Amino acid sequence: MADKADVITYTIKQALAAKVDDHIEIAVEAEDGSTLKLKATADQLDALVGDLETILDADDSEEEAA
Repeated sequence: MADKADVITYTIKQALAAKVDDHIEIAVEAEDGSTLKLKATADQLDALVGDLETILDADDSEEEAA
């Protein structure tokens, strides 16, 4: 991944996904109006979904413990 000095953080306003040919495209609009399109394989998105599920499950566990 890029050096932290090269990374810009955006807050998502809206995100949409679509299957296009042999890949998936995710269009993202940030709160400041910036837009970008991500192209990914199903395997890349499976890995991302797994990471997100782990994070969300941990958050749920922390909330239940509180």
